[in-house]
Amino acid sequence: MTVKTPIPESAHMTGMETFYGHVNTLEMFFSYGPDRELKFAPFNNAYGAVHPDAGPGTGINDVELVLNDGEYFQVSGFYRASDGGNFLNYRDAYRKAIGGGEQGSLADIVIVAPADPRIVTALAADGTEVVTGHNTQWRTISLPRRVRFLNRPATDPNISE
Repeated sequence: MTVKTPIPESAHMTGMETFYGHVNTLEMFFSYGPDRELKFAPFNNAYGAVHPDAGPGTGINDVELVLNDGEYFQVSGFYRASDGGNFLNYRDAYRKAIGGGEQGSLADIVIVAPADPRIVTALAADGTEVVTGHNTQWRTISLPRRVRFLNRPATDPNISE
């Protein structure tokens, strides 16, 4: 018989947490969609890497990164918390990623977020379907999709009203 030890409430992340940093990127990776919102789409991880800062900055490439309740950062190459690759603090994930990428570059960091749970069912003797459990499903979100640039215009000033 397996006895599961409950995880103490203090071990669960509550709410969301905001981290600040900057990206070393190029203007060619910015565009404005039909919704007039700024889009950031670098063609590789190096141009989308978020380098942590102590607080919000005033530079054009300064960003904020929000980690929502139930999410965590994962450093590529590590797929279990026991491997040391899952973090709730971005600075810790960044430190783990240093030198872990190709040819000693910064390893990729993604946000892992819960997705719709998978419902597990079984057929009862009378043929009815019975829910026997729920499996958590996970999805990854690249940092460029989640960052918000603090000091760039939200819309292209060249588009007329």
